[in-house]
Amino acid sequence: MSLRQLETLVAIADAGSFHAAADRLGITQSAVSMQMKALEADLRISLFDRARRPPSLREATGPLVDRARRVLRLYQEFRLGAQVTGTIAGTLRIGVIPTASTGILPDALALLRERTPRLQVRIENELSTELIRRVERGTLDAAILTEPARMNAGLRSRPVLRERLLVVAPGDSPGETDADLLTALPFVRFNRRAGVGRVIDAALRERGIVVQERMELDSIESILMMVSRGLGAAIAPERSISEAQRALLKCLPFGDPPIHRGVALVERASGDSTALTDALHDALVEVAGAWER
Repeated sequence: MSLRQLETLVAIADAGSFHAAADRLGITQSAVSMQMKALEADLRISLFDRARRPPSLREATGPLVDRARRVLRLYQEFRLGAQVTGTIAGTLRIGVIPTASTGILPDALALLRERTPRLQVRIENELSTELIRRVERGTLDAAILTEPARMNAGLRSRPVLRERLLVVAPGDSPGETDADLLTALPFVRFNRRAGVGRVIDAALRERGIVVQERMELDSIESILMMVSRGLGAAIAPERSISEAQRALLKCLPFGDPPIHRGVALVERASGDSTALTDALHDALVEVAGAWER
């Protein structure tokens, strides 16, 4: 049995098929099949139902996949998570929501690279709900996302920043208040499955503002582009709007006092990559503090 075989088994479980796992690992499908046959021979059990096409994991294989994840996490922590002469080294797999990938993350990664040049960071972009699931499964070490109202068992959330939500509209839009803009113009909505989308939706209901929904998008860049082309108004996190965009748009605080959304770093409570996620959290908080100052 090898760590490579365990990694391949976990990739099949996550990707759903031998073919998808091969794409994820950068190897051929035949190599995946050979590794799994060798693993089955070593364990003397059948891991897959090969009567189905494509082959699927047997129900009894699920606990073995969970154990394989733990072995791989421990190996990663031992090999890459050690601190060598005070320098953090390793590979950190993080997920990030779209509004953070264009906001706080680039500055935090630049600071992290200066402090921990031996730390490698792999980044994937998803909505909050999917990121939380992937942290729970162990395919991500941590995720930067809109702070959830409730935290799932086995996870912990560390606050990073609070930022205002702004109503943005074309620069020549009539209206003096945020409610004027939201009711007079078509509404370009954040996907309600996104964390910030849920915050926005709850605030609109609480304030009794009825919007004219026209679009529901995942990407902050797409939303702001639609607004800049005169296609409606939107609500966006303050740091997602560049200075150049603000010069062309009408931007007003959403609510009085303004409604905020929290950004947090979510990770497993077991702390398998504590040294690595601590370094990332420190960089995020320092950048957030500089913004506030």
